[in-house]
Formats: sequence, C-alpha cells, structure tokens
Amino acid sequence: MIIEFSVKNFRSINEMQTISFKATSLNSTEENKFVDENNITRVGNTKVLKTLGLYGANASGKSNIIKALDLFLLAIKQDVGNESGLWTLYQPFLFQENTEETESFFQIFFIYKSKKYRYGFTLKQNVNAKAEFAINKKEIYEIISSEWLFGEDGNDMVEIFTRDGMEVNKSMLPNPNIFPALPSPHTLFLTHASAFDAHGMMREIREIMFLFTVSNLFVGVNSFRRFSMLAIYNKKKALLNLLDAFSLNYHNVFIFDEDKKNDISTFPIDKIYFEKSYTNPLTGEIKAKRLNLGDTESDGTQKLFDLVGLLLFTFEMNHPGLIIIDEIDSNFHPSLLIKLVGLFNDPKINKSNSQLLFTSHDTNLMQPNIMRRDQFYFTEKTSKNATKLFSLADLKGIRNDADFAKQYLAGFYGALPILEDYSTLIENNND
Repeated sequence: MIIEFSVKNFRSINEMQTISFKATSLNSTEENKFVDENNITRVGNTKVLKTLGLYGANASGKSNIIKALDLFLLAIKQDVGNESGLWTLYQPFLFQENTEETESFFQIFFIYKSKKYRYGFTLKQNVNAKAEFAINKKEIYEIISSEWLFGEDGNDMVEIFTRDGMEVNKSMLPNPNIFPALPSPHTLFLTHASAFDAHGMMREIREIMFLFTVSNLFVGVNSFRRFSMLAIYNKKKALLNLLDAFSLNYHNVFIFDEDKKNDISTFPIDKIYFEKSYTNPLTGEIKAKRLNLGDTESDGTQKLFDLVGLLLFTFEMNHPGLIIIDEIDSNFHPSLLIKLVGLFNDPKINKSNSQLLFTSHDTNLMQPNIMRRDQFYFTEKTSKNATKLFSLADLKGIRNDADFAKQYLAGFYGALPILEDYSTLIENNND
C-alpha cells in the first residue's frame, strides 16, 4: 500500500509537495465512527487510508500532482534499453531562474509484505551528454542524478542501495556481485537490478509499483475496458450485480462478433451488447431488448462499464492495488460517485484494501459521514505561480463534523478560483 508520494520541481510544482495516505490521529464523531472503521485499514502499526480526493480550482495543479505519480510509476515500468522515457518526467517548474539546470525530485513511501520502504530518484539534464547517449533529441539530456531505496529494520529505515550519478552503493544488497554496472545514465538501478535477479527483492518491489497500479490520465478510462471484457467471460454475474448496484439494470451482457475476428485486446465498444427486460403493456409478456454499448448507451454508462470490471478484479486481488482517476466526477451523477467511493471504503467489498486517488470538483463527497478530513486534499496557486498542496486535516479550527462542502464553497479553506467581473475588466481596458 502507498503511504505517501512526494514531488518537487515538476510542471506547476516548485517546492516539495507531499500527498499522504497515512491516517492522522483525528477521530470522527461518535455518530460517524463507522467512517473511521471503514475508511482506514491497519498494516502493522500504521493506519492507512483507502481513498483520497484532490480538489482545487482549474489550473491550480491538482492534476499535476497525480501526473507526477503516474509518470514516476511509468518510468519504473520501463524496461532497460537504449531509449529513455525520462523526458516525459523531466518537466521542471518554468517560473524560476536557470530552469534547465535544476533537479526534479520524486519519492514514494510504501508498505510491502508488512514492511515499509522508501524509494525515489532525482532527475536532471546533462547538457554535456556524450554522443553515445544521444539516441534522439528528447533523450540527450535527461539523466538520473541520484537514486535510493531504504527499507524498514525494526524502528529504523536502513539503506538497501544508494546511487550518485553512475556509481551505485549496492553492498547492502543480498547478492551485490550479480548486478553489472549501469548501462546508461538514464537507466534506473531498480529496473536494471530486477533484470538480473528474477526472484529477488528488487524485482518484487519494482513489480508491485506498476503491476498493481492503473490510471486513466493519459489513455482515458476506456483503457480499463479490457477488465470488463474479461469479466464478461469470467465474472458475468458479478459484473451484472455491480452494474445493478449502480442502478443499471440488465439481465445479460455479451460480446457479439459474427466473424470471431476481434481479439479482446482491441476493446471493441461497438461489439458489446446489453440485454434489458421489459413488459409488453398490451400482453403482459416479458421481452428483452438488445442495446449496443457504443450506439445506444450514454457516456456515463460507457464510463461505468469500463470501470466496473477493474473494480471486480481489484477488490479480489491478493495484494492492494492503486487506481488513479483524474476528474472522477465526469459523466457521473453525484449519488453514483458517492457509491463508487463507498465501495473502496467498504471492507466487505474491498477485500484487497486497494486504494483510490482521484481529482474532482464534486463537493457532494465532502461530508463527514462519507470521508474524513484527512481524506481531502486541496491545491491552489501561490503568488509565484506555484502549486501549493495541503490537507483539510492541516487546517486549524475545522470541526470533524463540519459541513466540509459548505465551508469549502464559502472560501474557508481557500483553493477556489479567483473570478473577476468581466464587464469591469472591459471598462478598465477601454479607459
């Protein structure tokens, strides 16, 4: 499970910002104590939240927080090779001097097999890159300047490996001699080491950080569709039951392909059909109508279908997963969104204790009988055009049973857009 993620010098983020799934010491009121019981899971002596919501004005940087996490995980996923994908991750804060000479920082704190680990790296440009690393223009500059992995040992975090440039201190690893020198400055040692120790700790740690995470940021929620298509074959009844829980009542769902040429990996939305029962008002006979997901169903139904299969598989995994959804409220009714977040917080449903990180503008979730104060984060822009991230739990004087939505919209927490009178602006410009 993820405890926290920290990032510095990425897009609109200048100074270090940290988003944390670690539950604070606050307690809900007696009336809402079930929220604490449901929304928190305990791993050893650490209390971890299952869901976090990120709110803020447009262009305040909330998507950049989760983009940093997503691209960080994608960098770990990338296999060792001549080409580098680090250029997508190296996007330093623009409103500073000597931008191209600055370092970007990324770090994740997580729990694996009941032990805490801290992994991260810094990224910078190498303007003196040698020709052998100049694969193309985008790959000339981005290199790893430092990298580290620490693990829990009793009450302390001890070094597993550290890196400075191309030099790696691997003496604390179980079999340090099996790992050859790094092939390039853009290669992560974690990825490199996992290739030479197929069953070792490095391979396991790398895999849990990308095999058990999924995001809609760059490819859309329809990238989740393969899980729902698999569920049609393997978990159809559960799929229909979950759709029914969201008030989408169908008695059948199937993939129709006369030529049998479409592979499940093609995600053919036009080949997916629902069957819905209705009663003939004249004869009383129960009949069924066939509805095509792509042609007859709404964008919201399509989005929900793409998501429910992923939920089914995620909730039944033997390891906690992480789902990242930007603009989770898009095309969803507020009640449906509350239901969706409630599934993650329900220990009877979310048996794997998987986590959900989302951005939203829907304030219907911001109630103390749905989520705790430490489950809400906000972003706002500073006077220096930089993103500031803070938790509702950080603010003083906020009651745990307050109407969070009402106070947020009233401006108690900040993180609201600053709107100007357009007619006044026009008049001023004409003066």
